[in-house]
Amino acid sequence: MAQLYFFGNATHSQMTGMAILSETHTLVIDGGTRGDAAQIVELLLANGRTSVDAWFLTHPHHDHVGAITEVLDNVPTLCVNKIYYRFPSLSALLEMGARTPNERTIWYRLYDITRKEPQRFVTVETGMQFSFGELTVHVLRVYDPSITVNPVNNSSAVYRIDSPQKRLLVLGDLGVEGGEKLQAAYPADALTADYTQLAHHGQGGVSRAFYEYIRPKCCLWGAPDWLWDNVGANGPGSGPFYTLV
Repeated sequence: MAQLYFFGNATHSQMTGMAILSETHTLVIDGGTRGDAAQIVELLLANGRTSVDAWFLTHPHHDHVGAITEVLDNVPTLCVNKIYYRFPSLSALLEMGARTPNERTIWYRLYDITRKEPQRFVTVETGMQFSFGELTVHVLRVYDPSITVNPVNNSSAVYRIDSPQKRLLVLGDLGVEGGEKLQAAYPADALTADYTQLAHHGQGGVSRAFYEYIRPKCCLWGAPDWLWDNVGANGPGSGPFYTLV
């Protein structure tokens, strides 16, 4: 039976990171910032996992891809066999705009690794399936360049991971527009899961109508405390978010 670990933030930034450990395989999804990598490595090594069979990335914001760049650069004790992703080109991504200089640096580094180690990377397409023992990863959607609103978040790949016992839906930071296209492409039962990762940390992701359509059984809400408590200049409840509404 596979075990799902859903990480909290080890740094200030928003992040999404998951690890799935079956008896025979190890999968990681996103992982957070560079500073969040240590807790992933600690968990895997504590469970006797010195290699990751597949590391799936949803989209290139630094709070999702920072951890994998940190592992590849600075953690020789953990071998990552394959990285699955589908991102815009670097030039297109730079036109969309990085949120910080640090994020832009991470982009350059990640794309540099893809050029130097192409054998490590697998470009995913909608409809692909990958089997890892009892686990099957279904690629339900990938980057759609026709969506120009909220473009980096809406570039999120969506994965459904099935085991004999449970099903996990990974939405990354998918926005309203991407959610609408996903909803139009699938019947509800193809998207309904035992565990659904809330898009964009439960704040400003897909619409309420999307969640009503898929009727998730249990939601995984990857929000740091300042987002969860809507912290602003005057403390909890004074920020611009809707988490306490």
